[in-house]
Amino acid sequence: MNPPAVADLTALVETVRTAPGLRAKHDLDLVARISRASTLADGDDAAAIPHADGYLLVCGEAIAPGLVQADPFAAGAAAVATNVSDIRAMGGRPLALVDTLVSPDRDHAERVLDGLGWASVLLGVPVAGGHLTIGGPAALSASCTGTARALLRARDARPGDVLLAAFCLEGRFRAGPPPLFTSLRDRAAERLRDDGEALVEVAEAGLCRAARDVSMPGVAGSLLQMLELTAGCGATLDLDRLPRPADVALGHWLVTFPSFGFVLAARPGHAGAAAEAFTRRGLACAPCGAFDDSGVLRLAAGGATAEVWDLAAAPLTRPRTG
Repeated sequence: MNPPAVADLTALVETVRTAPGLRAKHDLDLVARISRASTLADGDDAAAIPHADGYLLVCGEAIAPGLVQADPFAAGAAAVATNVSDIRAMGGRPLALVDTLVSPDRDHAERVLDGLGWASVLLGVPVAGGHLTIGGPAALSASCTGTARALLRARDARPGDVLLAAFCLEGRFRAGPPPLFTSLRDRAAERLRDDGEALVEVAEAGLCRAARDVSMPGVAGSLLQMLELTAGCGATLDLDRLPRPADVALGHWLVTFPSFGFVLAARPGHAGAAAEAFTRRGLACAPCGAFDDSGVLRLAAGGATAEVWDLAAAPLTRPRTG
């Protein structure tokens, strides 16, 4: 791949800063109203509650109403895949989901439930129950539980850690909006179920400290969310080393929501072993930058570097913790 020119790098920075998926995260400052009353509400991918000899993980996702209305089957599948990713990002194993669905009619409800059931079987995570209302504007949310023995907490990234990016590149791209890359129809079910075990492996072996799933803001925006949870970390994302599908332009890939994508903070000296946990499973994973103490997210390519966001000057959703 040819590295972007400096002018292109400036354009890519603007693409990240103005992405609708990132702009939507500004409203997460409302979560601080809960955080003030609970030490568990730290903004990570899932809540981690100490339990027995490990942790109980709990997370939830509300699917964009436009997607629920326009593509009910895809919305149902997304409700499963996004929750599973949130549990995996914590170094956990998902146990089961419950859903809450409002549909304007039975036909719409059937298509959503078909999508939920299809993805549930594919990823090996049962839908254990839920709630259904027929009559009203389409709305779908789902919650998932899981367990973990060792956690990948976004806030635990440290200056000097190696930035890893891991993706499943076996799949297909949809321009959107929002831009999506899904592997659910192109990768064998047994491999899809095992892919997330790479995160359990790097957590339990102590190879990585932190992770975040790549979601609606894309890889750079999700990394920015991760940085905001730390006590002052910044990072440089090297676009020349970022894994991506050969047929997806870099500008599109930076703001794409993949069905399997994670950014991780690997302990110094352990990045190679951590990456191998993914590549051994046929996933793409590469060191593509480093964490520092700047509090700034930067993009780098072709020997040039450009600032995307200074969290001290302009918090994304909350004041810095350090």
